[in-house]
Amino acid sequence: MIISLVFASSLQLLGFGMITMGFALAIVTAWYWKSARPETEALAPLEIMGERQFVSASDDLKKQLLNSVRAKPAIEQLPGTNNN
Repeated sequence: MIISLVFASSLQLLGFGMITMGFALAIVTAWYWKSARPETEALAPLEIMGERQFVSASDDLKKQLLNSVRAKPAIEQLPGTNNN
């Protein structure tokens, strides 16, 4: 009888410990999500370069796609010029 009481109390303690660890993990996860830095605008062209549309596009369309996600276009294209 004493062994079963000791086993039950240790099992109960283990259960409470696991629940406490679960709450602690949830709090750490929420803190991590809140403190994580957002993606900068400088990385937006990399996302575009990874798309299938970009790979199969012409050079002019590639410039247009890249400039569409940039705050300030880095590749200036003069009207009437063709840089192929």
